[in-house]
Amino acid sequence: MLSKLMKYELKATGRIFLPLFLAALAFALIARLTHAFSAGQQWGTPAVISMVMYISVMVGMFVMTLIMTIQRFYKNLLSEEGYLMFTLPVKPWQHIVSKMLISMFWVVLSIVIAMISIVMIGYRAGDWGRFIGELGPSIQEVSDFLGASIYLYSFEAILGIIFSLASAILILYASIAIGSLFNQHRVLASFAAFIGLNTLTQIITMVITTILGYNYDHNFVINSANFHSMETQIHFFIVFTLIISALITTTYFFITERILSKRLNLE
Repeated sequence: MLSKLMKYELKATGRIFLPLFLAALAFALIARLTHAFSAGQQWGTPAVISMVMYISVMVGMFVMTLIMTIQRFYKNLLSEEGYLMFTLPVKPWQHIVSKMLISMFWVVLSIVIAMISIVMIGYRAGDWGRFIGELGPSIQEVSDFLGASIYLYSFEAILGIIFSLASAILILYASIAIGSLFNQHRVLASFAAFIGLNTLTQIITMVITTILGYNYDHNFVINSANFHSMETQIHFFIVFTLIISALITTTYFFITERILSKRLNLE
């Protein structure tokens, strides 16, 4: 059932994002063409206008990602549509997971589209060959320096990105869920809950890191000279950070799931 929820969510949000992505790529192409003809001053104004429009679309794309993340959760689960959604043979956690995963998908795809559009504007003849020529030696240099640990660092980096994305989305869900407990001024309550959760998370994280001795001072310096001798300590710190991120993400998820399961308020 989770896959069906994700498919429905993907189709519903795709109607918004796909045209927006196409617009971003189209304006990137227009900006590229106008700049190509801007050697003469007569094309200066069109080039500037096209670039402003491109930047506006790019900003709008990321703003829309945030808006859709909030709107789809609130509208589907905590407004009148919630009466229909919660009659489905689906548990609340499945609703949360499906929306979170699709939101993460659109965030990642938005970043990819942004990178492609930047390349479209800035690409010059021969750039691809130079990029490939420099990429290989750079990867080899990093691989030689890190050795077999490169796979562990890569895995840790991927986990960090996943936890960061999930946490950023789930804190929004938890804030909206807390705000839904109020019959009036829900937007204000959700905003206050967001600030409260953010502040509380930072305080608790600071306390835990201090207690466990990870409050490194300014003398803690990592460079190429001492990197390998401190590698075990570095991995311990990364794992510690990942565990904290996982706990924070789980807490946001638990708050949201408990409210939807036990304190659902659709009034």
